[in-house]
Amino acid sequence: METVPAAVLDAVARQAARAPGKPALIDGADARALAYGELAALVPAVARGLARRGVRPGDLGGVHLDGARDLALAVYAVAAAGAVPLLLPAAASVDELARLLAAEEARFLFTSAALAGPALAATDRSYVRQVFSFGDVVGATPFTALPAPDRPGDDRPAVDPMRDLALRTPAGGFTHADRLAGIVRWSGSVEPAHTDVLVACATEFGHAAETWMGLIDLALTHGATFVAATGRGGPALLAAAEGHGATIAVTTPATLRSLVHDPTARRSAAGLRLVVIGHMPAEIEHDCRRRHGWSVTRCH
Repeated sequence: METVPAAVLDAVARQAARAPGKPALIDGADARALAYGELAALVPAVARGLARRGVRPGDLGGVHLDGARDLALAVYAVAAAGAVPLLLPAAASVDELARLLAAEEARFLFTSAALAGPALAATDRSYVRQVFSFGDVVGATPFTALPAPDRPGDDRPAVDPMRDLALRTPAGGFTHADRLAGIVRWSGSVEPAHTDVLVACATEFGHAAETWMGLIDLALTHGATFVAATGRGGPALLAAAEGHGATIAVTTPATLRSLVHDPTARRSAAGLRLVVIGHMPAEIEHDCRRRHGWSVTRCH
C-alpha cells in the first residue's frame, strides 16, 4: 500500500504531464490559483527543503492556515518529508494554539502573514523551533525559501501506511491507510472526473481543515480543480460555483435546505451536482431537482 503523498503526487504528476497549466487549487478570497505543474514541482522540492532544515520522519509540524492553496502545499510537503501535519484551527486563540502545540510536541509550524500574530505568540510556550510562513513574517522562514533541488540519495522516506500517521487533528490521528480509504469512499459517492470543478465552503463544516483536506485529496487524485469558496452558507457557495464554473458543490444538509427555499437562488447553476455530507430528508432532494434542476448525491 502506498502513502497519501505518493498517491496524490503521482496523480498530480500525471495530470501535470497532460495539462501543466490547469488549475489544481483556487482560493475564492483572492482568486489565487495553483496549477498542476506548479504543485507537482513545489511539493517534493519543499519536502527536500524541510529535510535539509532538520525535519525528520515522524516529527510533528503544526499547520495554522486558512487558505486551501497554502493548506494543501504545507500538508503535502510535510507529509512528503515523512513528518506529520497537525491541523490547527485557523481561529484558535494564542492559549489554545500553545496548548495544542505543546501537548503534541510539535517541532515546527507553518503559518501565514494574516495569522502569524497568535501563531508566533503561541510558539513561545511550545517545543516549536522553526516557523515557516506564507508571506513576510518577521522571525519566520518564508515558504519561497524552502524549495531545494533534487540530488542523489533524495528518496521518499520509509513509511508504514498502516501504522504511521498521515495527518493529526485536535480530535485524533489518521494513518495513511485511513486517508486513502477516505479517498476511495468519497470517490464512490462523488465520482469526480478530470473535467470537474469541485467547490466547497470551509466554514460550513465542523472540522474545516480536515474536511477540506479530504476533498482536496479527492479532487487532485482525479485530476479535478478544487475551489475554496469564501463566506458562509448557500449564497457564498452558489456565487463561487457560478464564478468558477463548478460542476460539483459539496455542502451540508442545513445549507442545502436554505438554498431550496431561497427565492434569490437562480437557475443559472442548473446542472450543478450537489454532494451533501450528512443525513438529508428525501423531500429536500426532490425540491432541489424540481425548483433548481440540481441533482443531489448523499455522502456519509
